[in-house]
Amino acid sequence: MSAKPDRALVILMIAGEPSGDAHGAELILAMKERNPRVRIIGVGGPKMAAAGQEQLIDLTPHAVLGLAEVIRKYWKFRGFREQILDLARRERPDAVVLIDFSGFNLRISPALRRDLPGARIVYFISPQVWASRAGRVKTLQRDIDLLLSILPFEKEWYAKAAPGFRVEWVGHPALDRIRKSEFAEPNPNYVALLPGSRRTEVEKHLPVLWEAALIMGRNQPGLKFVLLSPSEAIQSFSLRLLSRLPAPNFAFEHNVGYAASHLSRCSLAIVASGTASLECALVGIPQIVVYRVHPLTYAVGKRVVTVKFLSIINVMAGERVLPEFLQDDLTPNAVAQEALELLNHPQRREAMKRRVSEIIATLGEPGASKRAAEAVLAEAALAKVG
Repeated sequence: MSAKPDRALVILMIAGEPSGDAHGAELILAMKERNPRVRIIGVGGPKMAAAGQEQLIDLTPHAVLGLAEVIRKYWKFRGFREQILDLARRERPDAVVLIDFSGFNLRISPALRRDLPGARIVYFISPQVWASRAGRVKTLQRDIDLLLSILPFEKEWYAKAAPGFRVEWVGHPALDRIRKSEFAEPNPNYVALLPGSRRTEVEKHLPVLWEAALIMGRNQPGLKFVLLSPSEAIQSFSLRLLSRLPAPNFAFEHNVGYAASHLSRCSLAIVASGTASLECALVGIPQIVVYRVHPLTYAVGKRVVTVKFLSIINVMAGERVLPEFLQDDLTPNAVAQEALELLNHPQRREAMKRRVSEIIATLGEPGASKRAAEAVLAEAALAKVG
């Protein structure tokens, strides 16, 4: 039976990480600008709630990455899954938007397809099936009506891997957050530290980055380090962790958010691989990319990952543009040595900035959230009349 034509569109959105929460909030605002009556329900984080989502659960504090980490939280995530499915069956949304968070979203999508046969299911921000476990494309093709891609090469990849699967490239939403009017003149002594958006990432990265900063402070007095956290909760967690580490031998400040006004003051960033690395690239900061996961997660990952690099900039370039220190190679001495080398060789930093700028230019134009909003609302309208 078709929905009543006078009923407002209802869209269920599922996001579970800080980056997805930010992208989801921008998508909600863009949808409400186009259709003020649209009703957004589901799960996400504080930014999506502030944008107008009727939020069942804030999933962002539970964000994890990696097999070992997921196993530890299996029953908790299974409970979240059942709560979301109960909400879906009760509210009967016209469309579902799954935002990134592939470990969870690819597991709930078959149940959503089963329980909501009339709804349109949209995946916003493609799982990186092109990097590992390409067989997951079968799940996407079976359960998803439309995939909204943010990276330029993904549409062509899907056309070859899954002919007939609807994929549209909308551009990268991070482009909409860059305000060149906020840019400041970089200080040659300022270094940004971005250890991650999840507690598990901060636990593994921040002690290493802090020790690297101490080494740099001993070797080059006058440096200032700026710790940037994606949320107040992660900032509080980071500062509690730092309280157990040696006192700094350098100037230090900490801020919430990856605003261009914070990032552009720095001449170098040491950053956990992920959305924050792209934010640094968009602002034009030379960077060192780091990452470490549980040994079990790494062992499994080595068997299934098909790309040579972790940084999305390096992946897009097909070459090592940004230095990467991963797993056992991530040591304080190695990071400190590379950072001091970059700080003391402006020509190398400028060459990195030029190459990164060329890669960023392939991401398209701003307006990704608006283009995604139009696509989602069109899918929801199809379901409503169908």
